[in-house]
Amino acid sequence: MMYAKNMLLAATGAAALLVATGTQAQTIDYGMLQDAFGQAVTTGATGKPQVQSDAPAAMHIITAEDIKASGLDNLPDILGRVAGVDVLRWGAASADVAVRGYNQAGNPRLLVLVNGRQVYADHYALVTWSAIPVQLSEIRQIEVVKGPVGAIYGFNAVAGVVNIITYNPLYDTAGAATARFGNHGQREIGLSKAMKLNDKLGARFSAGYKEANEFEQGRLSSFDRLSLRDPESLSASGAVMAQLTDTIQGGIEVTHSDVKQLEMMPSAVYTFQHFKTTSAKVDLTADAGAIGLVNFTAYRNWLDFDYSSIGNSNVTTTVAQLSDLIQFGTDHTVKLTGEFRHNEMDQFLSEARGSIGYDVWAVSGMWDWKVTPTLSFTNAARLDFFEMKPDGIGTFPRPASSYDVSRTKASFNSGLVYKPTDVDTLRATYGLANQLASLVELGGLYGTQTVAPGVRLYILGNPDLKPSEITSFELGYTRALPAINGNAGINLFRQKTDNVKAFLGADTLIINRVPVLTVVNGGESKSWGAEVEVEGKTDAGVSYGVSYTFTDINDDLTVNRGAAPTRPVLFEGATPRHKVEGKVGYTLGALTAQANLSYQSSRTLLKAPAALQPLTAVKIDGYWSAGATIGYQFESGTEIRLTGTDMLRPDTLTVPGLRTERRLYATVSQKF
Repeated sequence: MMYAKNMLLAATGAAALLVATGTQAQTIDYGMLQDAFGQAVTTGATGKPQVQSDAPAAMHIITAEDIKASGLDNLPDILGRVAGVDVLRWGAASADVAVRGYNQAGNPRLLVLVNGRQVYADHYALVTWSAIPVQLSEIRQIEVVKGPVGAIYGFNAVAGVVNIITYNPLYDTAGAATARFGNHGQREIGLSKAMKLNDKLGARFSAGYKEANEFEQGRLSSFDRLSLRDPESLSASGAVMAQLTDTIQGGIEVTHSDVKQLEMMPSAVYTFQHFKTTSAKVDLTADAGAIGLVNFTAYRNWLDFDYSSIGNSNVTTTVAQLSDLIQFGTDHTVKLTGEFRHNEMDQFLSEARGSIGYDVWAVSGMWDWKVTPTLSFTNAARLDFFEMKPDGIGTFPRPASSYDVSRTKASFNSGLVYKPTDVDTLRATYGLANQLASLVELGGLYGTQTVAPGVRLYILGNPDLKPSEITSFELGYTRALPAINGNAGINLFRQKTDNVKAFLGADTLIINRVPVLTVVNGGESKSWGAEVEVEGKTDAGVSYGVSYTFTDINDDLTVNRGAAPTRPVLFEGATPRHKVEGKVGYTLGALTAQANLSYQSSRTLLKAPAALQPLTAVKIDGYWSAGATIGYQFESGTEIRLTGTDMLRPDTLTVPGLRTERRLYATVSQKF
């Protein structure tokens, strides 16, 4: 009874705070709202601030405390402990992350943001995690939204969204200097600080450098081994936030990263890549009274990339967004958004010229209706208007006019959240999202090969490639468990992907009587699954959690129907059907410790010996993995921590490539 009363008082006292709080991460005092509600607050499901239990989507929020307690040193490994998340570890610094299956080299289905800014790279439609310019010590929380949310985020938010939120210097004071070293040549230093300069001005900055030896053992072809080099990464970021007037807040952020590492390409071969990313972003938020909370965000991302076996080029992404969050009484919230996006890439490879690019204009609306005190109904819709025009690119054997493409695509999200009691929440959701083809997949002529006397094979993109369309239905149930100071939950989902994209492979098509290698749509795929989680903690300082994920995928592809796969597309059997994650933590004063044990069942992944060659289906047996960490924090703010990952054996075959090696490392950090 006391638990229900406390929750009611917290909700009543904080409801007004949510009405008055902005729509972007930079305008929200997450600490204040979390203290008021007693649970994490998010904007990830609808674009408006709400407590996690009210969100009309399956969500998992990783807090700064969770990151610290894990002892882990990279984002993919941290995300990999979330139910429904799958990680492919290709090398010491290279990994792909997926939500609810469909993981593959260069996974294009997961949209990743930092404070609302896209770090998803549009050239191949992938995420290079080590190139994200953020230090773990500056992260306040990571929001993992599961399932398609295209009506909120637009193209490519088809499997879900990961939004990394850093400390806000207008509200938070946090800083740490970190040094880390371990086996396999691991060395890392990092620095981050968020601080108020005065009542109306705050600043945040961070920088870090990391290097290690590349994994050594594994199934690599002679072509792959040409790319084996040790990874290293460097990043820096800075931001200034200002309360310009009583009703207007603004911010400026710049970032840079420089990464060299081995990477598994979408063509299922290794290459060594050099990534340089730079970004600049401005935010302006104004409380316009009855008009609502108006936010303008604009940013530009610059990417310079160089692949050792492919070539080099650059990509520019420009985004401008204007939104208005309006509260009608206490029961209705509406968010209206307009967005413009321009992506452009210079063509690369020896015979290319010109550039390929497109514009997207979008309008969207979200309506959240508090039907009763226990029932809410949220709907969102978005229209994207896509237009592509080439600029001097080679297109033969396609006519140049075939690259003048216009499309209009709609996305929808709908969710019912019902709370029959103070501790029970039921959720039913529907989502429809679209996965746009990457710039490389759309692009013009990349090169030619002589395959016979007088016969040339042309390698080119496909402007007729249809966006993949993902639909999802989901039921969820969560229950707060005051007796164990925790909660339990289950999610059931069903998804379908139409117009699956099949990347360049070894099979040849004929276009205008000319043999070509190109990207095609390759059929459909269906999946269903379940995620079950329980977590709690005791007054004696013991915390625990266990999750189970089941995923079943069935492909109906129009490609790879021969004896050997010719295109790097295979989802059925590529995701483990079973995944179990368990953890036990203990805190005694300044001492903290955590042990983790995980299991995933077998999977089958495709691997090519060289680019554009027939592929081999490689079975990866199921395996157990364990990790542990222990740390002690002194009164001075200094913490010493020891961490081990993949502890059960010296190395483990987790992908058809390099074997994941056991790592042991020590971390020394100082708060300031």
